[in-house]
Amino acid sequence: MTSRPPRFALGALTLALFASPLVAVAQGAPSARQDSRMPLGRALSNWASQHGVALAFDPALTAGRQVPALAAETSLEGGFSRLLDGTGLRAVRRSDGSYALQRDDATAPAARMPALKVGGLQQPPFRYAEGLALEADYLQAQVAGNGDIGSVLRINPAVQFDNAQLSSYTPGDISPAEISINGAQFYQNSFLVDGMSFNNDIDPGQEQSPYRLFAAPGGSQALALDTALLEDLTVMDSNVSAAYGGFSGGVVEARLRRPSEALSGSISHQITRSAWTRYHIADAEAENYANASSWGDGQPEFDKAVTRMTVEGHPTDSIGLLANFTRKRSSIPTYFYSSHLVQDHGREKAMQRRDTTQSLLKGVWDVNERLTVDATLTHTPTENQFFRSNIRHAGIRIETGGTLASLRAAWTTDWGTLTQQVGWSDTEQSRDAEQDHYMTWSRSSSKDWGTTALTLEGEFGDIEQRQKRLQYKLDLKTDAFQALGGEHRIGAGVLLERDDFHYARLTESSTYTTPARTTTCTNRAGVTDTLTCAMGTTASNWPGQYLTRRTRYATGEIGFDTGTYGVYVEDDMRYGDLLIRPGLRIERDTYIGRTTLAPRLAASWQVRDGTVLTAGANRYYDRNIATWRLRDGVNRLRYNSERRTSLDSDWTVGTQASNDTHFDLDRVGYADELMLALGQDWAGVRFNLKAVNRRYRDQVIKVQGRTLEQQADDPTLAAGYDTWASAGRAETNIYSLTVQPLHNLSWAGTRSTALLALDWTDARSTLPEYDDQSDLFYQNPLIRYDGRFIRYRDLPPDNYNRPWTARLSTITRIDRWNLTVSNLLRYRAGYRAIRDTGRSVLHEGEAARVWEQQSYSPALTWDLRLAWEQPLPANAGSVFANVEVVNLLDKANVHGESSSAARTVLYETGRQFWLELGYRF
Repeated sequence: MTSRPPRFALGALTLALFASPLVAVAQGAPSARQDSRMPLGRALSNWASQHGVALAFDPALTAGRQVPALAAETSLEGGFSRLLDGTGLRAVRRSDGSYALQRDDATAPAARMPALKVGGLQQPPFRYAEGLALEADYLQAQVAGNGDIGSVLRINPAVQFDNAQLSSYTPGDISPAEISINGAQFYQNSFLVDGMSFNNDIDPGQEQSPYRLFAAPGGSQALALDTALLEDLTVMDSNVSAAYGGFSGGVVEARLRRPSEALSGSISHQITRSAWTRYHIADAEAENYANASSWGDGQPEFDKAVTRMTVEGHPTDSIGLLANFTRKRSSIPTYFYSSHLVQDHGREKAMQRRDTTQSLLKGVWDVNERLTVDATLTHTPTENQFFRSNIRHAGIRIETGGTLASLRAAWTTDWGTLTQQVGWSDTEQSRDAEQDHYMTWSRSSSKDWGTTALTLEGEFGDIEQRQKRLQYKLDLKTDAFQALGGEHRIGAGVLLERDDFHYARLTESSTYTTPARTTTCTNRAGVTDTLTCAMGTTASNWPGQYLTRRTRYATGEIGFDTGTYGVYVEDDMRYGDLLIRPGLRIERDTYIGRTTLAPRLAASWQVRDGTVLTAGANRYYDRNIATWRLRDGVNRLRYNSERRTSLDSDWTVGTQASNDTHFDLDRVGYADELMLALGQDWAGVRFNLKAVNRRYRDQVIKVQGRTLEQQADDPTLAAGYDTWASAGRAETNIYSLTVQPLHNLSWAGTRSTALLALDWTDARSTLPEYDDQSDLFYQNPLIRYDGRFIRYRDLPPDNYNRPWTARLSTITRIDRWNLTVSNLLRYRAGYRAIRDTGRSVLHEGEAARVWEQQSYSPALTWDLRLAWEQPLPANAGSVFANVEVVNLLDKANVHGESSSAARTVLYETGRQFWLELGYRF
C-alpha cells in the first residue's frame, strides 16, 4: 500500500536551508553545530580562552572534526581530554603555562575503549540528572538481538519492558521492543531521530493479533530503525528540558553519526535460527508447541538473518555522504492445521515471514564554520506475513513503517546558535489480505480441507491506516552571558506541525454463510458465480452449493487533519555553585482543542567538589492517539443480514450497523513529576542516586457510554457504545542507583569499563491501556486482593512492572587478541500474576470480588558478546566476527501465564546464539 506525498510537503523540505540567515555563508568565524556541537578547533579555542590559557595548534589537525559543547564545571585538562577523546591528539602543557596540540602517536583510534555515558560523567553533559546516554562504541559492543532501539536500553534503570518481549513463543519475531519509562504507558514516549519524531500515533496500543476485522497491529515506533548507524542514543527520563514535548514517559533521542572523513564502508551478515535456540515450554504445552500453527501458537522453527551494507566518505572537503542498506528477515514455518488437528488432518506446513528493510542516506554540508546543513532520507517499510489455521486463501500482510525525510540548518552567530529543521514522514499501519471475502462452506469434494462439517476460506479485505506528518522546528540557544548577578543561557523555540490521519477500507468485503443446494453455478443470464458458488459433492450429497447470507463491509474512509503549535522558553542560570533552569512549554493542537502549559523547573547545587545535589518539578503532556477519533464511524461501514434466495436473485440491502464508538475527549493527559538526585564521586567511582515521583492524571481509558451515564446526541450510536474518558490516574515512585568507575580499569594488558544500575519501582496503582475495556477501573469497586480489601484502581500493574532490577554491564578490550568481551547481567524481580478468581465475599455489607497474586522466582539473565577484528595486510581493511549469546546460563525465566483456565506458565527464550561475519574498509 503506497501513496505519494503531497507536493507542498516535498517543497517544504527546502524551507530550513533558505530560512537560515544567508549572511552566514559569507562569515568565517568559528561556530557551534546543531545539537550543541561545534568544530573541534573552535571548541578548543573557546575552552582555552574560558580558562585564561593560550593554545597553539595547526588548524589542519582539527579540520572537519565536530564535538559536543562542554559543561562549564569541567576542569581545564579534563575538558581537553574529553574534546580530544578518540582523535589521536593531545594537549601538551609547555613550560610557560600555555598549551600546544600534538599528535599522540601512541593512541590508535581503532583501539579506543568503548565508554558508557551516564549522568554527567561524559558528554553530552546532564547538568540536571536528566537521564542516560549511550555512545556508539557502547551500542555496538552490546548484545543487540534484532538491533532495535528498545532492546539496547536494558541497562537503563528507568526503563521497563513488556513481559513477553523475550518469550519462547516469539523468538523469530523482529519487531522493536516496547518500553515504559517511569511507569508511563509504552506509547507515551517521544521517539526522535536527528531531532524529528518517528512515533506511530495511528493506533500503537492495538492488540498484536493480526486477525481483527477492523484493525491492524502496530507499535509505538513508526520506523524500526537499526542501531548500527547511531552516534549516540539518549533517554531523558526526568528534568526534561522545555525544548521537548509530546510525552508523559520519556524522550528517546537517536542521533545518526556523521559520514567519515575518508572513504570507508562495511558489509556484514548476521544469523540465528531455531537450531541455535533453547526453548522453555511448560510440559503440558510441549506437544501443542511442537505442532504450532498460526500466530500465537509458537515458533518452534525459524531462520533469522540481518544483512547490513554501508558506504560513506567526503566527496569534497565540506560535503559528507553516508548510505546504508539493512535488511532483517525471518522465516517461520508452522503447520497449516491447528496443533490438535495435525495428527488427524496432515502435517502440511505454511510459512510466516517477518521483513524489515532500511534504506538510508545522510548528507552533511559544512558550508563554513558558521553554517552547517544536514539532510536525512530513510525508507524503512516492515512487512509481516501471517495465515489462519485450517483456512485456505487466508494470507495476511501487516504493513508498517514508511518514509522519513528531514533537512536541518544550524547557524552560529556571535551570540549563540540558531537551528531550523523541517521534516516530513509518511507511515502506515495497514493490512493487505490475500482475499477480500470470507466464506463458510459445507465440506465437499472441492472444498475438502475443512476439519468439521464446514470448510472455511478467505480473509476480511484490505485496510489502510496512514499518518502523514509535516513538522517545522526552530531552536535558539544563546551563549553564556552575565546579567542580574549570574550567568545565563537562554533557550527558546517554535514548533509547527501538521498531521493527516486516515482510515480506509479499500475493498468491499463480505462474510458469506448458509450454503444451499445447487446443480449449477451459472444463472439464467449466463453469468457464472465463481466466488460464492462451488460445484462438488457435499456430505449431504448436494452436487454443488451457493452461499445465501452475508454481512457486508462497504468501502469507505474516515480521516482528519490536526495542527500542533508550540513555543518554549527556558533560562539556564548559574550563580556560583548553584544551577537553576526554569522553563515553560506552551502547546495547542486542533485535535483536542486545548492549550497546555507545561512548566519545567530544575536546580543543581555543587555542595562541594565531587558532590552534586539535583532537584526538579516538571509537568509533561501526553501524545494524542489518532484511533480515538478514527474509530468513530468505522462500524457504520457494516451492513447486516443481507440475503438472496437463488443465483438469479439480487442481494438484499442489509441494515446499516450502529456506530459502536463515540469520540468526545476534551482534556489532554499529563504527568506531574518531582525528582531528587545525589551525585557523588568517591575513590575513583561515580555514584548517582535518584528518586522520581510521577503522578499520571487525565489518562485516556475506554468505557461504555452507559457507564458514564452519557447522553450523546447521536441517533446512530449503539446502545452499548464505547467512548473515551480522561479518567485514568496512577502514581509511581522510581528509585535508582548507578555506579561507574571514572576511569577505565587496566589489568594484565586489558582495559575494562563497567556500569552497575539498580532500580526499585513502587507502582501504587494500575493504569489501563487505552484499548482495554476499563469500566471496572472507572467504577472502582471494592475488591479483596491478597487478603486485603482495596479499591480496584489500587491493584498493582502486572506488565511493565518488575518491582526491582539489578543490572551490570562490563566491556573488556584485549588488544593483543583484537578481542572485545561484553557482558550484561540482569537480575529481575520475579513475574507477578494478578488474577480474578471469580469468587466474591461480603465486606461491611458490600460484595467484593476476590483477586489473588501468584509470584514467581526472580529472573537471572546473562548476555555475552565476543567481538573479534583482524586487520588485513597492505591496508586492505579488516575482517570481523561477532558471537552473541543471549541467556548464556539457559535460565528458565517465567514471563507470564496463559489466559486459559489452566493458567499454563509461560517462559522466556533459553540460550540463543547469534553469529555475524563481516568486512570493513
